[in-house]
Amino acid sequence: MRSAQFTLREVIALFRRRKKLLIIPSVIITILCGIGAYLLPNKYESSTTILVQRDEILNPLISYEMAVTMASEDRLRTFNEIIYSRTILQQLIDSLGLGASTRTEAQRQALVDAVGHNITTERRGSDSFRITYLDSDPARAQRAAALMANLFIGTTLHVEGQRNEQAVQFFEKKLEELRQKFEVSQKEVLSLLQQRISTAPTENRTLYVQIENIEKQINDIDSRLKVYQLELAVLRRFPDALHTEEGKQSLYDLQRAEIPFAADLRGLLAKYDDFLRRYTPKYPEVEKLEKQMLNLLERMRNAVESELAKQQPQRWDLEKQRAQLLDEIKQSSVNQRVDEDKESDYGIYRKLYDEMKVKLEQARTSRDLGSKGANQFIIIDPALVPTVPSKPHRLQIVLGGLGLGLFMGFLTVMLKELLDTTIRLPRDIEVYQKPVIAFITDGEE
Repeated sequence: MRSAQFTLREVIALFRRRKKLLIIPSVIITILCGIGAYLLPNKYESSTTILVQRDEILNPLISYEMAVTMASEDRLRTFNEIIYSRTILQQLIDSLGLGASTRTEAQRQALVDAVGHNITTERRGSDSFRITYLDSDPARAQRAAALMANLFIGTTLHVEGQRNEQAVQFFEKKLEELRQKFEVSQKEVLSLLQQRISTAPTENRTLYVQIENIEKQINDIDSRLKVYQLELAVLRRFPDALHTEEGKQSLYDLQRAEIPFAADLRGLLAKYDDFLRRYTPKYPEVEKLEKQMLNLLERMRNAVESELAKQQPQRWDLEKQRAQLLDEIKQSSVNQRVDEDKESDYGIYRKLYDEMKVKLEQARTSRDLGSKGANQFIIIDPALVPTVPSKPHRLQIVLGGLGLGLFMGFLTVMLKELLDTTIRLPRDIEVYQKPVIAFITDGEE
């Protein structure tokens, strides 16, 4: 075997002998990489940065500090899941008009995967994101980056809106259950006290009359609240339901309802029906009337929500007055004790009912503030149309090809040298344990 030790002169001599093996692969690979680099199409990159402000919406189930932290962390954690979801990618494809030539499900899936590979996301800091889109068309790259930001913000707000609405519905249901139990318990206590009304003081009888009047007012408010809640559910279906049969029927029902601006809606709806009989829905006047109706429906929804916000506290105030009157009757009945079990149930349900009212108000506050949550997303770095291609990096490709060519040439030289059995130096024959008899000059001296 040959010795693994070489002098600098031997190494130089080695590469002089094998310089063709070193140069030829380097030149070939560099040329191929250069040709490939200049044949590759230009790719343009456009990016946008979104800042998510801390969410200060209260959650009735957790503390304020935890609510602030968890809401922001939820957005950060679900960022990639939203951006790379098939639904978002499909919306992006439709908006950019990329799916016109796809016919089969396999082609559509391949297009979704290709678009997904063009998207790069980056979490910058604890509360900001960056979305980058790569495309051969610079204008399309800018449009795609802006669309991705808007789709992310819209999807996030939609999900949070659904969650807040479900929380409100849950607490409304629980509050109604507790209210019914509280009403039953209160009526049982009141019934026991009324059984002794003949022996009760005169002032107690006055209190009973006041309680009956308060109950009548509560029943009236309940009727109004029920009507407002039903109409509000109808109003929230617009503008999506405007062009459906169910939506048109809802409009006719709304104009007859006893809610604010119903008379104005009646006039607009009559004119709208008249125009539809004569013109198509695309007629400018018809579209103008639709916008007016939608604006009016929005005002009606705000007015109904405002009435609900006023009526509910009034009901709770009346309930508080009724409970105070009942406490006065109980306190004045010194010699007439109410059944202890019923009194205990009444106290428990009253406490739970009061606590649930607070939680419901917090949930409604979360929902109302969440509907304006778009202000929490700030695009601090809007997407711009790139003027210089970001890919391919031609110089890097050529230099990489040169490095790869030199590396391949070096390996070729080493392999050729290891396989070469030519004897050039005394130590090349020493491995065979044979003596050196003479040296033949190489002609250079």
